[in-house]
Amino acid sequence: MLLYQLGLLLLLLPVCSFAPGFFFIRKLPWNPLEKLCGSIGLSLILLYLASWAIYCVGARDNGMRVHPLPFVVVSLVCAAMAAVCWNDIVRLLRAAQVKHALAGFGFLLLWTAVLTAIIRSFSGALWFGDWLEHFQRSLFFLQHFPAATRIFPGYDLPARPPMMNVLTAFFLAQTADRFEIFQAVFLYLNVLLFLPCYLLMPALGKGARRRTWLLVLLFAASPLVMQNTTYTWTKAAAAFYIVMALWFYLAGWRKNDTVRTTAAFVALAGGLLVHYSAGPYVVILTLHYLIRIWPRRENKWRELAWIAALCGVLVGTWLVWSLAVYGTHTTLASNSTVTSSKQYAGSTVEKIFSNLRDTIVPVAVRDSDILARFGGQRTSAYVRDWFFVFYQLNAIFAMGLVGGPVVLWLTFRALRRKKEQPRDQTKERTKARAKRPARSVAQTAAATTPVQRFWQVLIAAGVVLGVAVVGERDPLGVGHLTLLSLQVVGLSMLAAMIPWRRGVLTIVILVGCAIDFSFGVLLQAHVEGLENDAQAAVFPGMEFNGTAIQATPPGPDALSPSAWNNWFEKHQLAVFDVWLRDLQRKSGALPAFQAMMPDYRKSVQKAAAEDVKSWQGWFGRHRGEAEFLGDHVASWSAAFQVLLVGLFLALAGSVYWRTT
Repeated sequence: MLLYQLGLLLLLLPVCSFAPGFFFIRKLPWNPLEKLCGSIGLSLILLYLASWAIYCVGARDNGMRVHPLPFVVVSLVCAAMAAVCWNDIVRLLRAAQVKHALAGFGFLLLWTAVLTAIIRSFSGALWFGDWLEHFQRSLFFLQHFPAATRIFPGYDLPARPPMMNVLTAFFLAQTADRFEIFQAVFLYLNVLLFLPCYLLMPALGKGARRRTWLLVLLFAASPLVMQNTTYTWTKAAAAFYIVMALWFYLAGWRKNDTVRTTAAFVALAGGLLVHYSAGPYVVILTLHYLIRIWPRRENKWRELAWIAALCGVLVGTWLVWSLAVYGTHTTLASNSTVTSSKQYAGSTVEKIFSNLRDTIVPVAVRDSDILARFGGQRTSAYVRDWFFVFYQLNAIFAMGLVGGPVVLWLTFRALRRKKEQPRDQTKERTKARAKRPARSVAQTAAATTPVQRFWQVLIAAGVVLGVAVVGERDPLGVGHLTLLSLQVVGLSMLAAMIPWRRGVLTIVILVGCAIDFSFGVLLQAHVEGLENDAQAAVFPGMEFNGTAIQATPPGPDALSPSAWNNWFEKHQLAVFDVWLRDLQRKSGALPAFQAMMPDYRKSVQKAAAEDVKSWQGWFGRHRGEAEFLGDHVASWSAAFQVLLVGLFLALAGSVYWRTT
């Protein structure tokens, strides 16, 4: 049954995420890649609006049956739109750049699918719960949970924007409310990030060009990108809209084009509805537009009215509903930026500067003792957590061990004020100078171009604002929360501008990719693929010590407490039966143990009651646990890891032999 549902999903995803938008923009004078990315971005927005309308007009009740018919009708309309513009679709797919982009996207989709097939529980450093939170949010919109439902691990619904969860509910309604389907939908939507990055490459500096497979290699070997695509949260999908907005904004600015400029702000609004980490980019681009571009437009008031109306209506679909259902305080003050800031007792300015420092300087350089908290677990997991912090939480090395510093160097070269030598006025003067000894020539500083100033402001303000909006103080760094868009732009710049010749720099970059892949991607997938078996207790259970039932002390094969918490939430009902059978086998004959049974059964009943209250009984209907895609192919885990190594070597070799 799962194979059938996944097959249906693979048909629905490309049709519904492309056809509606393409139907409306196919006649615009855009290049093929702009049409491809714009169609996907607009299609997802239209799907969100349709699904949101279905949700808003639907009834709400506990345990309400999901009616797939309205969603099926929307899918049929998408298919009809594809049929109407089929000839235009064929012409688009014949474009060379579109073929290259889709080839790279297809490889990354296969690559991340293999990674996902290894994973059996999420973990890494102190990360906990986001994957389950977004599944509950998707079920909230699918099954019309009561508005008062608390979202795991204790949020109000307005703490996060709804777009990606509403989109996921659209596909779940036509397949099944299974965690595996949820995983597949998030995986597809997150990998879409590659397409606008590929689109943006020529805009990243003088001489920049699109190198398809080099960008694919950098993405596939990037711990940052792979974590954000395989982990079921929404930051990569928000970055899809942010990066696309950057392209359309720059293109609209360069061409003095109202349509592209409006598309940029609509994309930003879409990104904001996916994740609030788009907020700093909305502020920066809006201020830049109002100060630098808008005053020089011919039809500036009409353009501003279109931007304000479209973005206001789009964001208003969520904001107005939330204000009506939850009120002003919950809508505006339930986000973690606000709640965490209230909990922090120190100076806000000091917190921002400390987070900024800790996000830029790796923790291993600042204070390696902080990493000692990840001790007490198996060696592979400790090494994984060390590199997880190094790659995921740092602003620079998130772009790679070698890639991060090289991106800084390329950015400095692209944005600095270069020195210019005055040109000789006549050929005779040039010849005369050639006959006499060389002497120093006065150099003048070239003026910074408006585009250079834009990137300077975007990078500096993006980093500062991205850190400033973080509510909590985290000595490990906060680069993972809002900086993803700038970091993937950095990887795109590396692929577009690096002198790609057979030399030392190329070898160093490939070696850096190999290290990133080995310790940040493959090792991460390996540890996330571990599960209890007859040989190892990776996640300890419960034991009876003679007076109480308590957690079994972790052994040499165990992972960290944070990893255990993620594992427990995955098995939150089923695990009680497993523990009870094990306890009965070991201590069932002891009178003291039997005396503890009433309390144990109360714990089980409490968990079941929480499932009914917060999940409308979802865990109870699904054997008490959330099954991952990796659980179905666990016996193939080692083979998949070998396959990843083979694919990486083949990809790296192919990229190397393409050098000049």
